[in-house]
Amino acid sequence: MKRGGVFAITGVLAGSLAGVAQHAAPQPAALYTYQGTVHSMQAKTGTLELITGVGLALRLVQIRIPTGLRVAGTATGAASMGASGVKPGDVVRVVCHRADGRLVADKVEKLEPTP
Repeated sequence: MKRGGVFAITGVLAGSLAGVAQHAAPQPAALYTYQGTVHSMQAKTGTLELITGVGLALRLVQIRIPTGLRVAGTATGAASMGASGVKPGDVVRVVCHRADGRLVADKVEKLEPTP
């Protein structure tokens, strides 16, 4: 009888833990970080094209910039600006996530050019 009670309690606990695992919070969307040179910035469509790569392997990454997203600057005393402050040739770091199969920016940071 003692052995049967132990198995019954173990079964109840296992069932409870399985139920908790099913109701766990959903995982947050994965974040991607890109750093590169701005190829183009289309204010009308809110699209930023970024040239990025490692070594000789270059690629063009297209990222959607939501309306109202502020661009931070890393220069001393740099103020945040709208996305229109980003122009071709600027070096930026973009943190983004995937939504509907596209990259959407969460944060854009304009980096200081290195001498």
